[in-house]
Amino acid sequence: MATHILGIRHHGPGSAKNVKAFLESAKPDIVLVEGPPEADGILQWATHIALKPPVAILCYQPDNPQQSAFYPFAEFSPEWQAIIYAKQHNIPVRFMDLPSANQFALA
Repeated sequence: MATHILGIRHHGPGSAKNVKAFLESAKPDIVLVEGPPEADGILQWATHIALKPPVAILCYQPDNPQQSAFYPFAEFSPEWQAIIYAKQHNIPVRFMDLPSANQFALA
């Protein structure tokens, strides 16, 4: 089983198109996207008819809201295209990164 890592430096239409084309050719068993793993539960809404990008995930500490992280997604975001591809093809999709609490502790 091969593992593929797509390093995306530019969050634009060209990168999104390349990610989508790669996923279509690779036909992965699972798709992992950079993001907070505690937000995996909201991925089920990505293909909901009422959800239209741009959208974002906001993680913050309730007792210290200045400690926050913002994960924006637009139609042309490579991450959004990967999420939508996975959802449309019934492929498991998960966020992969340190949990937000760990990120905040490091800061």
